[in-house]
Amino acid sequence: PPSFSRETTLCLTTVTISTNSKTKALVSHKSPPKFPIRYNKNINKPAPDSPSSPSQQNTKGWTNGNELEDSRLVAQFRSIALAAEDRSQMHAIIGVQRDNWNELCHMTVNMTTIAAAILAAMNSGVGGTSVSMSVAAFLLNGGAAGFMYLASKYQPSQLAEEQRTASRFHKLLARDIQTTLLIDPRLRKDAHLYMEEVMARLQALNVGFPLPLKPNGLEKFPKVVAPSMLGPVADLTETEVPANNTNGWTNAITNDLQRTADKLQTSDIAKYVRAARNKEIANKRLAILAPVCAGVAALLSLIGCWPGIHLAGVAAACSIVAVLTSSFSNGGQIGMIFELYRNCAGYYAEMEQDIQSTMRAPVCQREDGELYHQKIALQLGRRDCMPLFSSQEKTAGKLF
Repeated sequence: PPSFSRETTLCLTTVTISTNSKTKALVSHKSPPKFPIRYNKNINKPAPDSPSSPSQQNTKGWTNGNELEDSRLVAQFRSIALAAEDRSQMHAIIGVQRDNWNELCHMTVNMTTIAAAILAAMNSGVGGTSVSMSVAAFLLNGGAAGFMYLASKYQPSQLAEEQRTASRFHKLLARDIQTTLLIDPRLRKDAHLYMEEVMARLQALNVGFPLPLKPNGLEKFPKVVAPSMLGPVADLTETEVPANNTNGWTNAITNDLQRTADKLQTSDIAKYVRAARNKEIANKRLAILAPVCAGVAALLSLIGCWPGIHLAGVAAACSIVAVLTSSFSNGGQIGMIFELYRNCAGYYAEMEQDIQSTMRAPVCQREDGELYHQKIALQLGRRDCMPLFSSQEKTAGKLF
């Protein structure tokens, strides 16, 4: 059976992320990191004069010399699944906390700005002569502008969506491992290859969805909008391995999967990246407008303290514009919608990269071809048929 290094089994729950400029670029989605999966093209070739080689070839490295499932190997995979479940729970807890931040921040901003607008309107009704009302409106609008700036910078609704997505895909990774261990070893992916894959997926999720806000948090207004990182990036320098009608892989399945990967790249991923970019542009404009209007209202309220200057009515109007803009941006959760579109693109991008990676692995090391084709069909929201979609359809996915 294949051997696994001690470093592989120890690197289960944490991944150290350096703070140099390269890592910051990765977190901002400009250049996703690569977690290469090494294919051992000789791993399943029977050794000469070795009685256990035929069994090892059939079970893809999942059994020991006694033709029994390798208990140490199974324990390693279960420890990875346990680490993924633990990280899923961590992200779920932080997601609830950040969702509470969003609700409390939105409520505080609205109440503060509305109170400032009422004071400014009342001051305007008495001729703008009340210094106390002007000072109170200035303080309330100034505080509201500060809260709006923080909400615009950190986007609490987007933070909550990031954590919900991270929790979901860590849980999905754990269930994938558990399900794999339940099926016949002959239908599984090669043990060494699968170990490399799950470790790469775990590391990609750790980098793609960092727990802290600073210093490695995701940019809320990235210059380049890219799909979220949900899995390793395929090494396209490797050549594709043609099907040889073994291990459930036929030319029809291979061609259909490659056609699906091409459609995902050109249609589905591009569609949601474009939608995310449009939402990011709108959200950025609203994020700038709301605190600016509140700051202008605070400044006008302060200027209105001087005798003979009557700007309380204008200050009240600016406060109203600020609260409406903030409600539309934060209450409407535009940041969450941007993150949702980005994650939809990431979902299809991870599927496309998985297909590309599988096509470059030796056929004997892959998961059973028919089972893999069915899994891709279900992930796309389609029936397991050949082909998966007709040439007239614009997209490969049907889930969203």
